Amino acid sequence: MKYVIISGSHRDEGVAQSFKISNWLADAIKSRSADDEAEVISLSGNPYPLWDQSAWDAESDLAKRMAPVLDKITQADAIVIVAPEWGGMVPGGLKNFLIYVSSAHAAHKPTLLVGVSGSRGGTYPIAELRISGYKNTRMVYIPDHLIVTSAENVMNDHDLEKGDEVDQYIKKRAHYSLDVLAAYAKALKPMRDSTDLLDENYPFGM
Repeated sequence: MKYVIISGSHRDEGVAQSFKISNWLADAIKSRSADDEAEVISLSGNPYPLWDQSAWDAESDLAKRMAPVLDKITQADAIVIVAPEWGGMVPGGLKNFLIYVSSAHAAHKPTLLVGVSGSRGGTYPIAELRISGYKNTRMVYIPDHLIVTSAENVMNDHDLEKGDEVDQYIKKRAHYSLDVLAAYAKALKPMRDSTDLLDENYPFGM
């Protein structure tokens, strides 16, 4: 199975806890099986311009610029979105990136949401994404999600028996969430392969 993890922080990768957690999740996925692949798409430094309608023109410079990263989502069997909580919201760069993603890239692919906070937050990104981000992408947000609080103090290693009680809990819970995501990925891949669920008459959700 191929997984793509979107690290939604604009901060420098050296200090972004979302980037650290994204790589932790990627390593955890790859440790599950030699057949599992995981790649992190980092939004550090805002690498992608604000969306505009030229993105719909495959021959435009914008569409050509975005094509390589969007192809990674097209090739994936499952998606993870790691969203830090900034001012009680999802970062603007992440919302902007999701506008580029269409049903042609992500339809009916299971998606795990991960909220991240340096303190005791992290719930608002989950709530915000659960009411948006999936309508036109048709991503399937799985029922389970992950909330990482006090992010600097957790997920700094992969030893499930190391660290304090909170660290051990969130690492074990992360593995459980990845188990759920993997089950959905296995179940939905044959459905996508056997049934054409995209209709040009209905490119957008309602």
